[in-house]
Amino acid sequence: MTGKVFLAGGGGAADSRPLDERFAATIGSGPLSYWPVALDPHTHDYAACLSWLRGVYRPLGVRHITMWTGNGRISPGDFRGIYIGGGNTYSLLSIVHRFGLLDALREYVAAGGAVFGGSAGAALLGADITTIAHLDRNDVGLEDTRGTDLAAGCGVFVHHRDSDLPRESVWVASQRRPVIALTERSNAIITGSAITAVGIDPVVLVNSSGHKTLAPGATSYDGLAVQ
Repeated sequence: MTGKVFLAGGGGAADSRPLDERFAATIGSGPLSYWPVALDPHTHDYAACLSWLRGVYRPLGVRHITMWTGNGRISPGDFRGIYIGGGNTYSLLSIVHRFGLLDALREYVAAGGAVFGGSAGAALLGADITTIAHLDRNDVGLEDTRGTDLAAGCGVFVHHRDSDLPRESVWVASQRRPVIALTERSNAIITGSAITAVGIDPVVLVNSSGHKTLAPGATSYDGLAVQ
């Protein structure tokens, strides 16, 4: 059984709404575990973050929502869905490493679980988080930047703009991995090697041959192939 990976490009509530609806339909009433740990707890109120998430998902039928704040271990398999929020991607990966959650997330999806990544969370679900090196500071001194590699073998660029295409092409050449590039108004669902575009803007797929766009609602079953 293969689970589903939901990638949000980093926009506001209206931009991710189509993806939120698909995620909620997948996990039903829950339980859902929310991970806000990419945000600095000294500058962000995690309780307020949880209240916001409940405000998004309870109207969509997800009734059982709890929060993991990086204090103590957690087993993804105890939940119908995992929601990994935005913030600093290096900090996020550092915490995930600390609790041995990279393999746990891979096993969770392989067993049929559903995981949602927004912005930093989406980058984490890709092959390597250096896709956000131009956006986030590595204040934690992280050296191993490999992500969960749950995005059809691709790296995930978030907050994509057309001017980022040269940067993404350089990343493809250096990492020898293709890229899923998401604007703040585009999102994607990964099921195995299939990539489905969800949202307002198309998803951009980049590899060593060039790039192509995937219109909202369309699915690429050969995401590595660029015509």
